[in-house]
Amino acid sequence: MNVPRLTFLCSALFLSLAGSAAEPLRELGRQWLEKSGGVGLSIGIYDRGARQFYNFGTTRIDGGTPPTKDTIYEIGSLAKIMTAQLLARAVVEGRASLTDEAARYLAEPYPNLANSGESIRLVHLVNMTSQLADNIPDLTQVRSIPGQPLPATFMRVFDEYTREEFLRQLHRIVPRRAPGIEPGQSNVACMLLGVVLEKIYGESFDTVLAREIEKPLRLGHGTQPDVKLLARGYTTNNEELPPFKAKMAWTWGSLRYSTDEILRFAAWQMVERDASVKLAHQPTWSTGEGGQSVAMYWIRSETPRGLRLHFSGGTYGFASAVELFPDEKLAVVLLSNRAADGAQETLRALSAKIVEQLRPEPISHPQPAAGSQPLYR
Repeated sequence: MNVPRLTFLCSALFLSLAGSAAEPLRELGRQWLEKSGGVGLSIGIYDRGARQFYNFGTTRIDGGTPPTKDTIYEIGSLAKIMTAQLLARAVVEGRASLTDEAARYLAEPYPNLANSGESIRLVHLVNMTSQLADNIPDLTQVRSIPGQPLPATFMRVFDEYTREEFLRQLHRIVPRRAPGIEPGQSNVACMLLGVVLEKIYGESFDTVLAREIEKPLRLGHGTQPDVKLLARGYTTNNEELPPFKAKMAWTWGSLRYSTDEILRFAAWQMVERDASVKLAHQPTWSTGEGGQSVAMYWIRSETPRGLRLHFSGGTYGFASAVELFPDEKLAVVLLSNRAADGAQETLRALSAKIVEQLRPEPISHPQPAAGSQPLYR
């Protein structure tokens, strides 16, 4: 499927913005969409109290409707920082400790959740050092269905996957190495965290999410968004996909929000007035040289602009990124509805250009220690 040449549709909504900054930011968005072969792109910026929104492209290839600040995207792994925030709240309230063994919150013994004498602890689930497998069910065994994009088949597998099946298969999962050694991608760890949170709070994950994050920040329901506002997602090959709404993926990938909503969350995180937010930003793993560390999913580094916190995500049809500079009172949110190769990397590069435009100072990007795995992907 070939994408027709898109007319770049751009709008900006803001409380206050110097006119000299608006057009360069629009140009950055237009360039990203054109060079990446994207479908739609929404940018949200919180800049010292001002909220700015820029939108480009369309919500679907054949629709021609430009996105707005209220267009809803799949946020991918940005869901993990929300899930971790719920754990941070539980810890601050004395419901749990980061050093607790994860198996303590399960209804039956899981002696397999350990390696080399070290059990998986709650801190390992949120700093990506659990050493658990990336995904269960095993998608390598899934075969394509004629007339259906393979990613759509993967999504259907997750749609049908249950909590009971997850807990049954979890008995067969063993950490690859001792937990705590180094970060690695694991959606399984975040699914386990979801089960733990339900035990800690005695409520369903979506109930806790709504009470602790969505209602206070005036967000919509990320598990059941307004379908009329949904952008359509597209694969690298521009295949249109159905919405990703799998219940067992809520904790790590299938939540859906607008740019306006994620910017509210980002601004709340950036000001760090809440004790649980401060806890979620504290480093619990470091590269060794101190250049880069992991908090509760957030990646931390010190730059000429002060502390930088960032994370990115993607689903089968979407890509996302968020970046915070608390010392500069600056936050950037990027949401896109095409999962092109390297989409997360190019969104992070776009964010760096936006930050450079708004805070024209040298910016440092410390590299991971030699031989270590990427902190996330």
